[in-house]
Amino acid sequence: MGDLPIAPELRILLDKHEIHDALMRYCRGVDRCDEELMRSIFHKDARAFKAPAWEFVAHFIPANKEATTFTTHFMGNLSIDVVGDKAFSEAYFMTYAGRSQDGQEVIDVFAGRYVDRWERRNGRWGVVLRETVHEWSRGDVAGRTPFPIPPSEEGTFIQPIRGRGDISFTR
Repeated sequence: MGDLPIAPELRILLDKHEIHDALMRYCRGVDRCDEELMRSIFHKDARAFKAPAWEFVAHFIPANKEATTFTTHFMGNLSIDVVGDKAFSEAYFMTYAGRSQDGQEVIDVFAGRYVDRWERRNGRWGVVLRETVHEWSRGDVAGRTPFPIPPSEEGTFIQPIRGRGDISFTR
């Protein structure tokens, strides 16, 4: 039995959903320092950050682990235009990154946009070109005083793990 036809409007919604999921997977990969997740959104011949995308990812993971104590990405406004087997997206993001300075952790923030060109190949959407726009950034934005956890909540939070040992990989 062959595939049932899908209305063009529904096909576009499904395509946009797949692209959105890929963008979320990329951010999760950055924050968990997971090369496979980061690489998964790019076709093998893709370019990102002025380099072959897979090479960028392979370089980024160890450099990020060395330079930061954590990263947290937030995606905001997202525009996706699908035209057949090509798509164009613009995703606003903010990244918070912890780093050690003089023995204390400081938090930096970077705001920008991922402007991506996508292609569907063999039924799979992947980025073929990523341009990253730097909107603004600030260093040590949060000061150095940790957020005071209320005594009633102490010990109730799980600490993050950079890698597949993080609770988010538990099924």
